[in-house]
Amino acid sequence: MKVRGLGIFTIAVYPEFNFGDFMMKKLLCLNVIIFISLLFSSLLYSQPNSNLPSFTLIRAGDFAMGDHHGYVDPQHPSDELPIHQVHLDSFYIGTYIITNQQYCFYLNAAISQNLIEVRNKKIYAVGDTNIYFLTYQDTSYSSIGWNGSAFYIADFRAAHPVVGVMWYGAAAYCNWLSAQMSLIPCYNLSTWNCDFTKNGARLPTEAEWEYAGRGGQYNPYYIFPWGNDSTNYTIANWPSSGDPYESGQYPYTTPVGFYDGQLKLKSVYNWPGSASSYQTSNGMNAFGLFDMAGNTWEFINDWYGQNYYSVSPINNPKGPTSGTVMPDGKQYRGMRGGNWYNGQWGHSRVANRNPSYYRGPQDPNHAWYHVSFRVARNVNPSSIGVIENNALVENSELYQNYPNPFNPGTKFSFTISKKGNVNISIYDLTGKKIETLIDEEMNTGKYSYTYQGTGLSSGIYFVVLVSERMQKSIKIIFNK
Repeated sequence: MKVRGLGIFTIAVYPEFNFGDFMMKKLLCLNVIIFISLLFSSLLYSQPNSNLPSFTLIRAGDFAMGDHHGYVDPQHPSDELPIHQVHLDSFYIGTYIITNQQYCFYLNAAISQNLIEVRNKKIYAVGDTNIYFLTYQDTSYSSIGWNGSAFYIADFRAAHPVVGVMWYGAAAYCNWLSAQMSLIPCYNLSTWNCDFTKNGARLPTEAEWEYAGRGGQYNPYYIFPWGNDSTNYTIANWPSSGDPYESGQYPYTTPVGFYDGQLKLKSVYNWPGSASSYQTSNGMNAFGLFDMAGNTWEFINDWYGQNYYSVSPINNPKGPTSGTVMPDGKQYRGMRGGNWYNGQWGHSRVANRNPSYYRGPQDPNHAWYHVSFRVARNVNPSSIGVIENNALVENSELYQNYPNPFNPGTKFSFTISKKGNVNISIYDLTGKKIETLIDEEMNTGKYSYTYQGTGLSSGIYFVVLVSERMQKSIKIIFNK
């Protein structure tokens, strides 16, 4: 047994061991390991500070897309109907919304490569007319400034969702990120069409976003990613939620992943409010995704089509080829997830649809201080490469899951140091294989996986990773 970092324990199991005997002999040791790991689990899931985003694997499945609770938006009624069946192939989606730090890192890289330029305090592709981003010099709610030679974080919101970004700037970021991950870009930056056959980063489709947002909860279908509770204002960044960032100048965003059930301290976060501490509730959904309700709207790849649900295909719908014309005569991309600024519950119902035309009282010219994005990408067994940070991976590791014990879902991370076949399976205490989760070739990188304990009985199980000649395991506890 060896310790890797704070609270992360792995067990090395070599091929010559009998696996069933090994687990029984190590059970007492593992009990100690799981106890200590739980003490440090919050460290594993603290808000990210990497310059590149993390991804979560979402397994293929089917669901009934649309509003299951009879809500009607007066500005665009009935656009969440009819409820219709959708099948999605497996995909990856960002665990968090893209932060100001991450977008600033992109802007500095892009300008050094002559991909973008600053004109009239706004950012464009070189020679193009589509706005990518509004700098702090253009609008004070933006957190990224330009000093004439480099982009910089202009306030305390480095770990907050990037705002002031346009859809074109989100798509261009995806292409840049694809290059950093040695993947094939999806977007044609002249036509802005997305090639879904490519394996690069892109914005999620509307169907992918709702499927991921629901977190596998279908019996019943919930209003919000965590359930139907609309009275707990410590679970998401909604309008007037009372969090310590609701002070001073807009935007009232919170750091991504802020609502994780942990006690937050002003001495750590340096928020503008006067409170010395703030107890959050856990707004993470069952797939391990944060901020799927509230904080900021999130751009999706699809055009907003008000009546699209009546003609949507079942398999991997990608939205209409053009959008519904808005009152200003233009077509807009869709947004999901709600925001800190306006609307009942911040428009954060998981089924809620919204064209990016409707943002506030000054539509279509309302500010963009409550719109951001997260990224997605296809699962391609020959080139998965989901890199969660820009550090080199030296060793293959399997990290303890969180939460643990769990019901219904839990999340674990693992690293692969050398490209090759990877098998991850679930075993019971007798060494009997219960389920194979992954069995495919994977690139070097860091990965996360959200496991749903469907069909498990209460008890102790083991996640076992086999890569090359290495075998590692963690103990997980399912409480029914």
